[in-house]
Amino acid sequence: MRYIIDNATIVKANGLEKTSILINKNKIEFMRQSMDNIRFMRMDMSSYLLTPGYVMLDFSLHSLLHFQQFKQNLIHHYMKKGCTSLLTVVDIHFEHELGATLKQKRHQMINSPIDYYIGIKIPLKLLSPSMIRKCKQQQIAVVFVEIDETDKLSSKSWGWIRDAMFSNPITLIPFLKEKNEFVNKKPKQLLHWERIMKEHRLSSIVSPLEEGVPLSKDVLMRLGIYPEKGDIRVGGQVNYNLYKLGEIRYHTDGKPVIHAIEQHPTITVHQGRIMNVDGETSFIPGIGVECFIPISGRFIPQSVSF
Repeated sequence: MRYIIDNATIVKANGLEKTSILINKNKIEFMRQSMDNIRFMRMDMSSYLLTPGYVMLDFSLHSLLHFQQFKQNLIHHYMKKGCTSLLTVVDIHFEHELGATLKQKRHQMINSPIDYYIGIKIPLKLLSPSMIRKCKQQQIAVVFVEIDETDKLSSKSWGWIRDAMFSNPITLIPFLKEKNEFVNKKPKQLLHWERIMKEHRLSSIVSPLEEGVPLSKDVLMRLGIYPEKGDIRVGGQVNYNLYKLGEIRYHTDGKPVIHAIEQHPTITVHQGRIMNVDGETSFIPGIGVECFIPISGRFIPQSVSF
């Protein structure tokens, strides 16, 4: 079925823009400023700001949660905020448990009503060429590396780790433990991490990421999730949020200010289905699918190569 999202206000690099979007079989088929000469059913969006469905990071959906806990966590922490795709992370404590733990996680996420990616979090001591190869076998492209105040980053065989990523890089992200005595060392550790990543030409996001807020376009590009998610584009999926224009505040440059934690979308659409209206969510277990990152870090700067 074809229909038109008419007169939608979307955010572009140079400000806001009115756009009409032709939808066909839950894909964006065509976009332009006006479609007055095309005759299909129309949805007038002139009073709304349209954003892509958000991709958010999750560390809290543990596999031991009962279904009702799993459901409530997803609804309150993600779906009501306009999240249509989740990067959910599982803790790995020993290399040999990777396969079994990921199997448990995938079993849990079968009930997800939104799409999801799976990443892992490991202590620095587990980061090795063999772990990287096992991640590639499991189609894991995002690895959070837990660092504490005693870790010596330079002690790792970074060259061997890079070689293990040949042809299919994995994005490494620092995860700093919250310890009072470590607070003053955080900037130093991150600077050291950044130097190592650049020196060995590794795909990385050098700043820790925040759970439960939309991941930025830059982060999605570096992960390789963008443009599959996080964008309104021709050929893209019908995942979007609608905010009432009258309730939006703006920067001095004219761009909208949206605080995702405090300001929830009026309507959220995932894969063409309305899943949220004014905080009333429709939880349909199992319609979300596991997504995979084909080439992690494919949008990192051109000066970095593999």
